[in-house]
Amino acid sequence: MSNKIYMLRKTPSPLLVLAAGFVMASSSDVRAALAMGIAVIVTLLLSSIVISALHNIIPTNARLPIYVLIITGFVTLIDMLMQAWCPVVVEMLGVHLACLSVSAVIFRDADEVAGCHGEFESIAVSLVTGGFLTAIMLVCALIREFFGNASIWGINVGFMSNYKISALAGAFGGYLVLALVLAGIRKLGAYINSRKENA
Repeated sequence: MSNKIYMLRKTPSPLLVLAAGFVMASSSDVRAALAMGIAVIVTLLLSSIVISALHNIIPTNARLPIYVLIITGFVTLIDMLMQAWCPVVVEMLGVHLACLSVSAVIFRDADEVAGCHGEFESIAVSLVTGGFLTAIMLVCALIREFFGNASIWGINVGFMSNYKISALAGAFGGYLVLALVLAGIRKLGAYINSRKENA
């Protein structure tokens, strides 16, 4: 894997900025965050495998429409399966699940990794990217659902009902929590790097 791709995967900040929209939209409830995380991982895996297998025969000037077709097909399939098995979660996610078809995160992995490297590297990067985003969405969802809705997994937490901060459940709260989590990740990364330099 090239140094450029490796460094991008080591630095989570650009990834979170690209994914801010669907991370915020799906992090108001732990169930929605987990479902979106699974959808992201499966979409990344399947599209990366197909694109990496076909990248030698895809014309350079036709990459974008072909990537769109492949990714949209898998997102549509996942949407249909989720509507059949967990319609409540699909209702929570709304249009944001379908918007994965045009997600910058999915296209970044398709273009930088799957379109240039083999299946093994594509699968590895997809798991790292999807796992990281799922973890961030779950952390944000735990904070927002517990402090914003006084619940966890849709179950009310009685002692928090008088102390909940309703703004955290809305769009403003989503971006605020995401910004705080991002700041924490950057601080932790800087601390780890400083420890390595001093070692």
